[in-house]
Amino acid sequence: MMKFLAKVTSSDLTKAMSSISAWDGKTRLAIENALQDSTKNIARGAKQKVAQRSGKLKKSIKTGFDRRKPEGLVKAKTPYAHIVEFGAKAHIVRAKNKKALSISAGGDLLLRKSAKIPARKGRPFIKPAFDAEEPKLISNMKKVMNK
Repeated sequence: MMKFLAKVTSSDLTKAMSSISAWDGKTRLAIENALQDSTKNIARGAKQKVAQRSGKLKKSIKTGFDRRKPEGLVKAKTPYAHIVEFGAKAHIVRAKNKKALSISAGGDLLLRKSAKIPARKGRPFIKPAFDAEEPKLISNMKKVMNK
């Protein structure tokens, strides 16, 4: 399983999170709840925006939350999620352990020493979901801190 982390910083959010230990328990709980709700909303948005073929990538989008830090995590567990999100350059795959690669093409089996993999554009799904949720998260944090 391959994971990738998209870390996005916001000065208001960073200030709020750095001083979280100074707040009382009720305020801390409200901040944790706001962060956890936003994490779930980001995952929901990512599932709506993700490109689908088989649906495996959409099903692999999961959330996590660590109350000790507090930190929300949205991750896609498929090994190719980062390629869909960020894209990939063109490259050549060469046979390593064997003399040739076996490539299935329309029912025929082709043997080649190498294969050119074309470039693929990224089709982001997690970053746009975060961008849509970030203003709501910041306003919710400000409301909680100003109480």
